[in-house]
Amino acid sequence: MRRIFSVAFLLCIVTLLFTLSTPVSATKPIPVEGYFNYEFTIIDMWPADGKTFIYATEDETWEGSFTGTAQAVFLVIIFSEDFWYVWLRTTFTGEVDGKFGTMIIQLVGKRTYWDEDTFWWYGQWVIISGTDDLADIHGRGTWWGPGYGSEGPDIFYEGQIHFD
Repeated sequence: MRRIFSVAFLLCIVTLLFTLSTPVSATKPIPVEGYFNYEFTIIDMWPADGKTFIYATEDETWEGSFTGTAQAVFLVIIFSEDFWYVWLRTTFTGEVDGKFGTMIIQLVGKRTYWDEDTFWWYGQWVIISGTDDLADIHGRGTWWGPGYGSEGPDIFYEGQIHFD
C-alpha cells in the first residue's frame, strides 16, 4: 500500500512540475479586418533577366481593426504583363484592439488580371514584431484589392491576431 501511495505521490509531483514548466498560452485569437490606402514613390527601377524590378516606398493610412498610419518599403518584380510579385515591409503606428504602439507587418503577394481591364493584388500578411503596448502582438491573414488609385479603399485585409 505504501508503494502505491509513493507512486501516486510521485506522479502528482511530476504532473505539477510539468504544468509549472509549460509556458502560458497566447490569448484567444481576435478576428481583424479593414482596409488601407496608400501613395507610393518609385525609388529605382531596372531590368534584369527578362524581368523588371521596382523598388519603392509608400505612405499608408489604415482603417478598421488596425487604425493608424504607416510607411513601407517594397519591391515589385514584373515577370510578365499578367503577373507581378510584391514583397512589402510596413512600419505601422497606431491602435490595435485598444492598444497603442508600432508593429512591423510583412506582406507578400501578386498582381494578376481580374478581367480584361482590371487587375487585383492579393496575398498574405504576417506581423513580424511590435513595440510599446503592441510588443507581444502576433497575427496573420490575407489582403486583396484593386490597388492604388481605385475608387474606395486600395487594399482590404482580414485575419487574426493574439497577444502573448
